[in-house]
Amino acid sequence: MNNPHISTISSPSSNATEIEEEPVKLLYSKSKVYVHPSSNTVDFIPGFMSIVEKSVGNYLVAWTPEALIPTKDIEAFVQVDVNPDNAEEIDGRTNNLPIYIASVMVSLESEGCKLYAISTPVDAIHSFLIKPPSFSKWYGNITINFKDGHSSAPLWFHDDESKSTTLQKNTQGGKFTSDSDTQTRWGGDEFLARLGQLIHITRSPDNESLYIVKSNSSRTSASKVVENSKREPTLFESTQMDPFVATVKEARWNILEKLSRVTKFSRDTALSLLSSPASRPFVPLLPHSVQELCSNETVKRTIDDYDSARIFLAKWAAGLAAQSENSAPRDRKYRHVGVWGHDGGEEDTALGVFEILNSENDFSIPTHTRREPVGEAEWETCFDTDGKLTVEESTIKKMIFCGGLSPAIRREAWLFLTGVYAWNSTAAERNCSKEQKRDDYQALKSKWSEDTEYRKTDYFKDQKHRIDKDIHRTDRSLAIYANETMPNPDIVMNVGTNEHLETLKDILCTYNVYNTNLGYVQGMSDLLSPIYVVIRDEALSFWAFAGFMDRMKSNFYKDQSGMHKQLLTMDLLLQFMDPSLYKHLQKTDSVNFFFCFRWMLVWFKREFKWDDMLVLWEVLWTDYLTSKFHLFVALSILDQHRDVIIEYLTNFDEVLKYINDLSLTINLEETLQRAEILYYQFKQRVEAVDCKREQLKEKLSNKSTAVTEDERELTRDDLAKLPVINELLREILSSSFTETENSI
Repeated sequence: MNNPHISTISSPSSNATEIEEEPVKLLYSKSKVYVHPSSNTVDFIPGFMSIVEKSVGNYLVAWTPEALIPTKDIEAFVQVDVNPDNAEEIDGRTNNLPIYIASVMVSLESEGCKLYAISTPVDAIHSFLIKPPSFSKWYGNITINFKDGHSSAPLWFHDDESKSTTLQKNTQGGKFTSDSDTQTRWGGDEFLARLGQLIHITRSPDNESLYIVKSNSSRTSASKVVENSKREPTLFESTQMDPFVATVKEARWNILEKLSRVTKFSRDTALSLLSSPASRPFVPLLPHSVQELCSNETVKRTIDDYDSARIFLAKWAAGLAAQSENSAPRDRKYRHVGVWGHDGGEEDTALGVFEILNSENDFSIPTHTRREPVGEAEWETCFDTDGKLTVEESTIKKMIFCGGLSPAIRREAWLFLTGVYAWNSTAAERNCSKEQKRDDYQALKSKWSEDTEYRKTDYFKDQKHRIDKDIHRTDRSLAIYANETMPNPDIVMNVGTNEHLETLKDILCTYNVYNTNLGYVQGMSDLLSPIYVVIRDEALSFWAFAGFMDRMKSNFYKDQSGMHKQLLTMDLLLQFMDPSLYKHLQKTDSVNFFFCFRWMLVWFKREFKWDDMLVLWEVLWTDYLTSKFHLFVALSILDQHRDVIIEYLTNFDEVLKYINDLSLTINLEETLQRAEILYYQFKQRVEAVDCKREQLKEKLSNKSTAVTEDERELTRDDLAKLPVINELLREILSSSFTETENSI
């Protein structure tokens, strides 16, 4: 042991006073490989993943906590870690750098760390379960399955902390790939590729993430294995990162690295200025130039750049994830929609612990029924020569729910959907009803338009002023509302107007008389505007709006009881369907669901592009599956972005800003497809829980002596673990809308 390049470490044997030195060759080392004993980052245990050779062809795999490696031996791990692990150089490098460590690399100093430490011959390993980095998990991990039936804790490769990964990235021009190796590399992929050069490893035919270690008898020389792995470049394909994930990793790495420098300077400069004596009370003010600097919006934004970068990268990741999803084969596209696609066989929720009832291999998993819009020809076939519906009302509503409406028939169909026309009426009956409704509207309108005394009341003037102000801020980018071709009758407004804007004002003033208890509340103009654009008739638009408001009026109660109920239902629904996301929102103080408020208030009007919003409304008006399908639209949006929210967003402001910034970027078809699948999953889950509850109750009620008391106790425990389905959740399954259903 006189070679200066050789290091040895001492390892305790079963006798603490006896020192055993059994040198082995360290072939591979990777720093910052963690065990995560809990979800709390302070509990994470860093260590080194290593491959060592005891003798020719006799290899060990080890994970050693950093805290348990003696200081004098750390250098051996570091030297191997920081050298690139290229298969072509493995023999030469290990000959030139014969670093030796003892085969047993665990001390007895820390029982907590020792629980997770590993030092095992490869012959004792059955397989490796590989989970590369993904949008939902920033770090990839490896679990080692042993032949005796037990498994290691998942070993998480924190590449952004590892010296070797950083060094390799820098030498490769900041990339996660190199010219000589087109495969995307992360720590676990790198580890398995290195081990695959030494022993035979094959991918399981049943699980693309499982890699089987072949027995010693079938093993050939390392050079032969290297040769075989070169002929089979796809062997470790499923261990590699998705290229989209690699792109996002690269972006996050580079951007945060640069911004950390910029923002550190900005923060330090700003803090030094603001903490100077001049900034304290009762002393002279800052110099004018410094005051300007501190109040400069650009400087303020720069100080917040590091936090903004997380939101920026979250958006980037979401965009790339959407590209990856859209490019997936049709039969794989919805494998991970909703709770059914998440990891784990159990979910611990506020509702209890229960088994997930479906899997991606279960052919009973529902899919969506989206189709092309209902066109003129198809619409006309649903009515006879008298204009009476020839199909069931539910049939035509299903057609609209599944495809929406073509613009050519939207006006007439909306009058049905909003209750202006009865579905069982004839064309003649609808014409009569139309005239009657025009007369009724004029009678209502005259109550304010022709009553001079009423128009002088403070109540009316206040309501009229608020209506005027809101109308001039509603959908002004649309051609119908854009021009100001006539003077404003309200000279206080000091802006021009046009006939369509004035018609909207008249309709809302009339509704103020029609529903005196509610009056006008901000947001109603958003609900009226699309109806008027489609129907283009003042009286019929009013009645269509009134029908819509029968459904939506609880959103505008002054005590906000209607909105409170919807947000509470959304809270329970997310707990039930996606407890992992719900827990993350709890951590970020976001379970007030403020980001859903605008969605619910005006039915996503500001979240979707105009034409998409029209389709969404007519889909929701059908009440085909449920009168609360808008909750599944909200759940669908969250489901599309859940992984990014969990991975990137750490506080309430970030969640709120990220979700608000989704406005006008959300894909409607994708959202409706997911929403429908989520509804079916919800229904299945409720039914399964109810069925299980009945089975357990029946078992408990069985008076047979064949059922022991221990069995009864286990049954009671199982019953207690089942989630309780809140009545608000059960209401979701109702497909009939009533005016009172939104009341608390």
